[in-house]
Amino acid sequence: MNIVCPQCGFSRRLPEDRLPGEVVIATCPQCACRFRFSVRDGVLGVLPPRGEDAPHAAGAPAQRHAATPLKDTDLPPGAVIPGRDEDAPPTIAARDGQVNAHTQQAQPEEEEDIRETARRAYEREAARFAGPEAEADAAAAPELQWDVNPWDAAPANGGWLQAFYQTVLRVMFAAPRFFAGLRPHARQLRPLGFYLVICVIQTVVERFWGSMIISALTPSAATDPQLERLLELLAPKSDLALSLLLRCGLLVLQLYVFAALMFLAYRLVARERTSFSLVFQVMAYSSAPALLCIVPALGSLAGMIWGLACLAVGCRAALRLNWPQTLFGFVPLILAFGPLLLQAMTAVQG
Repeated sequence: MNIVCPQCGFSRRLPEDRLPGEVVIATCPQCACRFRFSVRDGVLGVLPPRGEDAPHAAGAPAQRHAATPLKDTDLPPGAVIPGRDEDAPPTIAARDGQVNAHTQQAQPEEEEDIRETARRAYEREAARFAGPEAEADAAAAPELQWDVNPWDAAPANGGWLQAFYQTVLRVMFAAPRFFAGLRPHARQLRPLGFYLVICVIQTVVERFWGSMIISALTPSAATDPQLERLLELLAPKSDLALSLLLRCGLLVLQLYVFAALMFLAYRLVARERTSFSLVFQVMAYSSAPALLCIVPALGSLAGMIWGLACLAVGCRAALRLNWPQTLFGFVPLILAFGPLLLQAMTAVQG
């Protein structure tokens, strides 16, 4: 079951055996929104932030808002109970088949802001997940939050170039963490822009390497008619601007068609967790490994294989699927474009 924050849309999946049996108060680890939640009725209401509760009626004795006892096992991973010491786990006592969780009393509001506490805890968890280098980077630049997509947050934290660089690194080397943090209702303009930047770079680089190969083989083509005909086929038929326009248009059309096919496939196996926005974002950001085309010869092939791997990992992490469900989403692509690929291979061999 997915528990979704009613304020920012951040969601975490909670196993069925850990769902709370009564109404609890949960705190979103991303925006620190406090809301009441139950399995039967879902989100029951948003609570005001700490320190902003409505004043008591005149003449009524001022009473402190008592925190409802919560169970750590009932909350989604990463949820923070206001006032609880992060490093002190609750005491769990089992007696006569019943488990009682003892929580501490909420501390005064003056101690520390809940949102800042949640942010630092999430950054430490992400740095430990990514390894020593990422942990050192997080310590050197604490303003870069791992739970935020750098491209969505641009131009904050270093500008567009830094956001693009950070996004490419996270897609290629921390794909599960990156794709798990995608927002299901985010706009498609940002990921589409990222995809177009990749397409432009790839087109320019491949055009450059093609020109270098043609220049290197031109002297030999004077004595080899077959090589001369091959170079004529490889030579660009239009200028760079027109090539960029045509190729980027075709690649964007391909992106929407592929995303629609995978979306329809995933609707069959995970209807409640599938949204076109998530599938589209995963496909757009999975194009990051295509930058390996800067390496001549095998760079484009390596980038294509790496991109498919990022696409599979991204769909699994973003939609909370298992591997059989994830691979099922690729079936429409294989059925639609498999015959075309076999025909092209046959033509090359013939």
